[in-house]
Amino acid sequence: MTKSLFYISLLSVAIFQDYANVESLKHKNVTSNSTTSPWLRKAVNNRSTGCWYRPWICNQDRFPSRIPKICCRNRCIDVSYDINNCGMCGIRCPFTLQCCQGMCVHTNTNPFHCGGCNKICQFPSLCLYGLCGYSQQLPPFPFPLPSFPLPSFPIPPEPLPRHNQLPPSPPPPPIGSGGSRPPYRNQPPPSPPPHSPT
Repeated sequence: MTKSLFYISLLSVAIFQDYANVESLKHKNVTSNSTTSPWLRKAVNNRSTGCWYRPWICNQDRFPSRIPKICCRNRCIDVSYDINNCGMCGIRCPFTLQCCQGMCVHTNTNPFHCGGCNKICQFPSLCLYGLCGYSQQLPPFPFPLPSFPLPSFPIPPEPLPRHNQLPPSPPPPPIGSGGSRPPYRNQPPPSPPPHSPT
């Protein structure tokens, strides 16, 4: 019986020793929070993630870039419409403002960004509550529209009377009627015929 106990204890020591060797090999090859071996980590060229060391990757999809992006906090950000990075990294728009083309604008009252970015109101109307012309009266020109149907052919306009216009000149006398010629400009008017006493 002592012999069997001796063999069992010897076997348990050998198993424990093998287990300790396996654990030490694990700690040599792998760190506690890594899933790759040290050889693989040395063999692979470690590249940094993000855009801190390579900012050109933000605009590499098309050149010239239609929407320029810049590297903010190691991420490519479109600074023209991002409310947390409006115009530049770290510039945050306040609560009621929206980022449009890199500027914080109030889309409830701005006539160039009424209700959203690049929604422009027509000239006479104002932007109120994000709506163009909200509760405004219609402008007098070109309104009100006529209530009768307009003709499909153009009507020629009648000439307007002019106040300083000369009166129409009389028609010229017929040819051969023996009418008198009009006087020249620098000549005195003809004298009247003398009266004969009778």
